[in-house]
Amino acid sequence: MTPEALHVFHSSRRAFGLRCIGLFVVTNVLLFPGWPFFGGLAAFLSALCLSVVYMFVLDDFTDWMHHRDATWTLTHNALIYENPTEDMGAHTLPLTDIKSLKPRFWWSVVLRLNDGQAVTMSYIDDPSRARDLIQHAKERMA
Repeated sequence: MTPEALHVFHSSRRAFGLRCIGLFVVTNVLLFPGWPFFGGLAAFLSALCLSVVYMFVLDDFTDWMHHRDATWTLTHNALIYENPTEDMGAHTLPLTDIKSLKPRFWWSVVLRLNDGQAVTMSYIDDPSRARDLIQHAKERMA
């Protein structure tokens, strides 16, 4: 019997886009002191190019392609991770194993486990809401 899903978190293009925009903004701010020497348009284009290079050199795009079909299903007592691009089946994480939850920026939630490990729910929309839903499910179990 399949457990009843309270909520399903899907990987989101919007979350990936927010990550890319955030990367561009940080790169642009770091290049800001060079604007008087290069000019505004040159600094802007440099930040844009560096952001794109970063995405491909450090495998942000590959990471997105790997996680784009992933889902996290919240049930009454577990989080179930499924990714059709992986060779393995679904991974079940009991809610009792989660020590803390923390949204990271606008695109992911970090789950700290009782054994010291950390698991990241990548590229999900509204990580604060996801944290609240998972926390509420944990509290209902107690």
